Amino acid sequence: MPNSQKATDAQLIDAYALTGSIWKTAAELGMCGQSVWGRLKGLGVPFKHSRLTKAEISTIRLAYEQAGRGYLDLKGLAAQLGRDKAGICGLAKKMGLTSLGRPKPPEAGLATSTRMKLWHLSHVHPRGASKPETHILKICPSCGRFFDSTKKSRQRFCNRRCAYMRPPPFGGNYAKSGKRADLGDQYFRSRWEANYARYLNWLIQVTKDVASWSYESETFEFKGIKRGTRFYTPDFRVQLSNGTVEYHEVKGWRYPKGETALKRMAKYYPHVRIVVVDSEWFKAVRRQGLPSLIEGWETQ
Repeated sequence: MPNSQKATDAQLIDAYALTGSIWKTAAELGMCGQSVWGRLKGLGVPFKHSRLTKAEISTIRLAYEQAGRGYLDLKGLAAQLGRDKAGICGLAKKMGLTSLGRPKPPEAGLATSTRMKLWHLSHVHPRGASKPETHILKICPSCGRFFDSTKKSRQRFCNRRCAYMRPPPFGGNYAKSGKRADLGDQYFRSRWEANYARYLNWLIQVTKDVASWSYESETFEFKGIKRGTRFYTPDFRVQLSNGTVEYHEVKGWRYPKGETALKRMAKYYPHVRIVVVDSEWFKAVRRQGLPSLIEGWETQ
């Protein structure tokens, strides 16, 4: 068998003329399929069966319709047309002739989803991804998907988007993304973030404890990490009046990715001060009556 470096153009053209297939030619000459294709294209050799004809498409449609849900001799059909089986299957799927390409009624998907939910709930954990003694499988009340969580975690939703889209009382009370005109048309991801920005402005004007702040202006990289959470962008960079810089993170709820980011910040950037602003902080602010003193404070 010729070596890929020694195969001449003539040998390449002759092998392709005999096999009629790029991949068979590559296997015969001990070459890569991409190399064969590139060299043949550079030599100007016309490729066989570049497109299916209307007659071939009609033959494929007729064969699938006659077979219905029964047996289809796909190998024989491919030999009859001189085509590859994978190409015929792909075309049949696009034409809606296969079960994968045919549109399904809504009740079919609902039945499958319900059956899989019951199966997962009757088992400790699918695929053995986590330890049963410390992890449990939960169903997101917003999208209905399964997600892994620890037994001690209070996480209800699979991700932040689902929490934002969920109507009250589970979501929607702090999650209203958009620009705020009273904050210089700055975009915020939630009501809580916008209210915290107003609180920082109030501190700048009244107490003078804060000199300035910026929203999502700095990103930290965990250079020793190759998988998972490799970057972290705090919500607010706050510069105090004494020149100290802090980073404030507004958290509506705890989720694994956010917890991992905070742990890695403590490991890789121990000198950086992170202040977590959660629901308890907002409850304390409401008890003190600060929302009535801060102009533009958003409520549910």
